[in-house]
Amino acid sequence: MRKITRVCVCLVSVLLLMAAGLCSGCSSDMYSEEQHIQRIKERAEKRFLGEESEYTGLEVYPIYNEYDTLKYALIEFEPQGFVYVYISEKEYPWSSMYSLSDTESESWIPYRVKEGAQEEIVNVDGKLFGSTNCEYFRDENGQVIIYNESHFKVAGIKDERRYFLSTECAVQINRKRGLIPAVKRGEQYLDLVDGAMIDYTPGMESAYAIADIAFINNAGFDL
Repeated sequence: MRKITRVCVCLVSVLLLMAAGLCSGCSSDMYSEEQHIQRIKERAEKRFLGEESEYTGLEVYPIYNEYDTLKYALIEFEPQGFVYVYISEKEYPWSSMYSLSDTESESWIPYRVKEGAQEEIVNVDGKLFGSTNCEYFRDENGQVIIYNESHFKVAGIKDERRYFLSTECAVQINRKRGLIPAVKRGEQYLDLVDGAMIDYTPGMESAYAIADIAFINNAGFDL
């Protein structure tokens, strides 16, 4: 009887340890930056590249937050297209460490924050929507400019460190807080949404142009 009891205790201990391991998850700190980029690339190739894919290839680039910590990534498709990736602190059996900003290639519209501006435009899906305090960039024919390449590729960024800077919006636009895709230039940053040089400090409230980027906690967006 004692032997059986000891065996049961051992089994329960093992199960508890396994459960604890599953609940604690796998930490992102276990991987180097290079390993994260490779893991993202492997998953992206499996998800987006196939016999019937419209893409012929892809590259993955690191994106850092305002504290110079790797928290995001950019997937650039060939011949055209992009999506962004958020890197979570933990990975669990039921949830990936990597979340997509969209399940297919995105597009975006450059604009500048202008208090009092009212705009109604047709987006890439053909839907009419309005915006407040946003002045959209237009071409010589007066048509709203829509890009199907990432903010970084449109700006011609190659070897510079890529950033997503978080900010609280001081002016009512499309959301209360958001991310500024940027690169550092001296003591300032270049905001890649409107091309303006900005002064930025972590945690600040600002009237800077932000990107329409969101990461959804949904299994369908797991990479």
